[in-house]
Amino acid sequence: MFFLCSCAGSGAIEKTSASEKGESYQMIQEEKQLLLENTFKDMLQTIGRGVAPDSLLPYITEESRYWLDDLEQVALSESKEMLSERPFHEILAVMMFRLYQRENLFKTDQYRMLYLITAKKGVLELVTSLPLGPFEVKNDRGSLGLAKSPKVPVILFVWDDISWRMDLKNSIPLITKGLESIGVKKKWSNTELAIYLLEKEFRYDYRDIDESLLDPVPSI
Repeated sequence: MFFLCSCAGSGAIEKTSASEKGESYQMIQEEKQLLLENTFKDMLQTIGRGVAPDSLLPYITEESRYWLDDLEQVALSESKEMLSERPFHEILAVMMFRLYQRENLFKTDQYRMLYLITAKKGVLELVTSLPLGPFEVKNDRGSLGLAKSPKVPVILFVWDDISWRMDLKNSIPLITKGLESIGVKKKWSNTELAIYLLEKEFRYDYRDIDESLLDPVPSI
């Protein structure tokens, strides 16, 4: 009898413990989601204040930072032939960087690719200017989609044990994916599509938005 009672009691404790663990996990996820919402809001406010781009470094992953540094070096030195082999989102970023460099539009000498992507008319604005859906959190990954398709992520986040950081490296391809469909419909190459988009955006402000941007801007 004692043995049976002990087993029954043990089962009840295990069930209670499992239930508590489930509630604890759910609570942690909800707290992390709230923190993600606040972090993203703080980041957008920081961008809106027009602060130096190094102020945004705490909001992005280390991998994103290294990727942006590498992409800036590509913009400064890579040839037309090599650039044309890159994915569309990198071609667009590099050509826009070269346009900004040629027209002396940069307001900083450091982290210029980060400045470019987060500045007004930058790639990030393509998605943040639209109605956004609710944040999704699963363990150490977070995501954000558009209100019309909230389950399809366009911005990704990574939990680094104490805070959320935006995964820009893997978010930019998702943000520009809709633009790529334009090139597919018109049967354009990635470089042709990038030129079309830049010309459409800046044609009233700057001249020579053409294939010359596929080559590095000559040093003055």
